[in-house]
Amino acid sequence: MKNNIELKKLFWEYEFREEELQAILKGAKKRAGHLDQTTLFSRMLSSLGWYSILDLVGRERLNDLLSDSVLRKIHSKDLQRKYAAAKRVLFQ
Repeated sequence: MKNNIELKKLFWEYEFREEELQAILKGAKKRAGHLDQTTLFSRMLSSLGWYSILDLVGRERLNDLLSDSVLRKIHSKDLQRKYAAAKRVLFQ
């Protein structure tokens, strides 16, 4: 994974450290304050382009990224449908 994206920028309104966010992304840490991996993934899907997300997460973790619990946390119904369709195509 080429990780050139600072996750911290996705959470500009909070005081998370990049190291905390990277640890949550990798599954090495369960949470930082209220933030867990599900919320991190939903913010990534709402804020980043697909190829940037792939660089961060890797193909081997796409099923986790596109889980129903993550998709439900996305505020935009259009984005929810878009990623649900991508999940169907990728995992059928």
